[in-house]
Amino acid sequence: MSTNIVETIQTRLESMGMSQAQFAECVSATPSQMSIFLREKGSLSIECLNKSLDLVGVNLSLYSKRNSLAKDVASLLKSKSVSSIENWTKQDLATFTQNDSISLLFDVQSKEDYIALEQSGIIDVESTFPFFKALVSYYMTLDGEKPTASSAKQALASLLGESSTKSSEPVCQLGKIAAGTAIGAMAVASPILGSVLAVATLAIGKQVGAFSLFTKTQTGSLFAKAIELINSDHTKKHD
Repeated sequence: MSTNIVETIQTRLESMGMSQAQFAECVSATPSQMSIFLREKGSLSIECLNKSLDLVGVNLSLYSKRNSLAKDVASLLKSKSVSSIENWTKQDLATFTQNDSISLLFDVQSKEDYIALEQSGIIDVESTFPFFKALVSYYMTLDGEKPTASSAKQALASLLGESSTKSSEPVCQLGKIAAGTAIGAMAVASPILGSVLAVATLAIGKQVGAFSLFTKTQTGSLFAKAIELINSDHTKKHD
């Protein structure tokens, strides 16, 4: 079950014992603006929204910081002619890069534990070492180039072990499923659009693949690569 940003802010306000009016004043919004926002009938400016998240302690910078760290680590590894970290432990990576932050990532011992963490909804799986290692590997696969929709899809497919001739196939399939889910509901509501939506589904399906990196699906994403890394590590320990 997903929780939207309004629900998150409302829950935190209740815990803080702060009224909507007090909260509005602290984030430079009017009481009426805040009331409309918390009833999901309107929006706040980016400035007010950022202040709101800071005030209730929601740290979105974690994602950008982890992503930047993964990019920096990937760049360092490539500069040292490291081609793969598939068999590296958390301590290996922390020691080699001399970055103690990596040691703070959560260890996960099995695929089942990893999936249970994600399903629990109380721990961010992107804070785990397997996911971080998958992210670093992805940036290494990109080979320092700026990601585009095409290069990102190609790098992800390569990371997941697909040949270049069919690299887009698994990712496109995921995209078609994701697009079909959303567009299918529209088709039911408006049958006349059926044929148009069918074409749109295929078009969107070809694009979604590049943006499936951070989804929690188990196919064609960094989530899936993390599971693969966990399984390979588990196999090595029992050989």
